[in-house]
Amino acid sequence: MEKPQPKPKKEPKPSVRTRFGYDARDCVKSLQDVLSQTGPAATAKALHYSADILCSGGFEIWIRLIWSFVFQHVHLTSLRIFVYLEERTKILEDRNNCLDMEALYRDPTFQQQASEVILVVQTLPKQSKVIWPKVPEETHDPSWIQGIPAAKESEAVRTVWQPQNDQAVMRLVGNQILSACEEANIEKALFWLKWILDEDKHVKATNTGYSLTTSRRSGNASMKVDKHEIGHYVAAILAEGYKDLARRGLIRMHEEFQSLINLWKGKQPRLSSRQRQECLAIMILVISEVPRWKVPAAQPIIKDPIIMSRAVQQSIRFFQEVLINVPVTAIVPRDITGGYKKKKVDGKANTVEDQMRLMDEMVMAFIQR
Repeated sequence: MEKPQPKPKKEPKPSVRTRFGYDARDCVKSLQDVLSQTGPAATAKALHYSADILCSGGFEIWIRLIWSFVFQHVHLTSLRIFVYLEERTKILEDRNNCLDMEALYRDPTFQQQASEVILVVQTLPKQSKVIWPKVPEETHDPSWIQGIPAAKESEAVRTVWQPQNDQAVMRLVGNQILSACEEANIEKALFWLKWILDEDKHVKATNTGYSLTTSRRSGNASMKVDKHEIGHYVAAILAEGYKDLARRGLIRMHEEFQSLINLWKGKQPRLSSRQRQECLAIMILVISEVPRWKVPAAQPIIKDPIIMSRAVQQSIRFFQEVLINVPVTAIVPRDITGGYKKKKVDGKANTVEDQMRLMDEMVMAFIQR
């Protein structure tokens, strides 16, 4: 009887090297780690790894890592970071698109703008990411919701809820969320947010795509229903709740809150669905906690502009020490994930949205592992 032939060993995927000589995966992971640390040594490492990734053609990997890090560690007092990152991302993208790659890496303006992002993100106050409460499956039984006592009627819900287009449960949940926010009961508010998002998925699954609402709050003019319409409803009632607090002088975070709304609506296409959902959760945190602050406003993210300016000017040397090495083939997301198996789908991902989603999944699979 012939012995079964041993399967040939699979050749390990050769590591992709950055311009400075690091394994690309190690370099990205190291940058992620040092962003959580403080002190001169950590700052120097963050600037070094950042310069190496950027000069290795990894701008897309780098900017996605920054956004992901901010969502995992953002503090309520640092919400101005979203306004800042929206602006900086646009500036860096424009610079990235108008210059040849090697000219871009050697451009002092690009070097300083990217370095400032690293310095700002690393020095921000940090806290752990949003913890979502569990929503048991049995809560989606119709009999369960019928036994829930109605919360106090909110003017914000009356303004947003449309009886001709929205189901009654949306009104009930909207009032529950805003009532919990008024009580500063974050866990309860997040429970109802997650419940209504999950309930909408259940309804779609059992009613061949029909949602809890037929409204088009997304502004989508096409016949196709936006799968996030229920989220747009929640964003709308939170926005009305914010306006009421602002009118009473209880909160002054207009730009920051508008930035969260913009991110929820998809203004930054690099965000995953999970991160967009966390924008809604952060909005809940804002209208629940900030009105109780002595100064209900976001703090400036650059505490000392003079010190920041000096640090940014010095950051050029980190790019110089990388650029003395020979150029390398641009690193891409699959280089840092160790191979990525795409799910089989009918047809190819031809749209920009599909391509961005696949790239996001590849990068997030590595960063969040």
